[in-house]
Amino acid sequence: MKIKRPQKLSSAALFIVLFLFSVSPVITCYGEDDEIPRLTIEALKKMIDDKVEVTIIDVQPINIYEKGHIRDAISIPWKSQLALEDVWVIPSGIPIVTYCACGPGEADSNDFAKQLMKMGYNDIKVLKHPAIQGWIEAGYPVDKK
Repeated sequence: MKIKRPQKLSSAALFIVLFLFSVSPVITCYGEDDEIPRLTIEALKKMIDDKVEVTIIDVQPINIYEKGHIRDAISIPWKSQLALEDVWVIPSGIPIVTYCACGPGEADSNDFAKQLMKMGYNDIKVLKHPAIQGWIEAGYPVDKK
């Protein structure tokens, strides 16, 4: 009786398999299923005009926030790992809108919103690009500190 030996994977095939396993978490982290809903600047303006209680968070560095931010927005600069002491000023049970000036994809405000969700906040939206630039261009109220 002849025993068949399993064939060895070539180095290239092994590399491809290992590569796919190593990048699979990156692929799933940024899938459509975990995206935070987007809100247009017009929709946020309407919420404000209709006196809907909302917490607006500017996640840009403080020096940029101080040059001009959406009226009544609070500054909590983005960082890779938020701590409870960073977010204690955010009331619970009120809709939250985060924004930045990151361009299409709203990377920092989207990541900030995801971190808030992991901390137990919900009803969070990200202000859609052009975010603060579009807000200013539309002539909507801006505060400077």
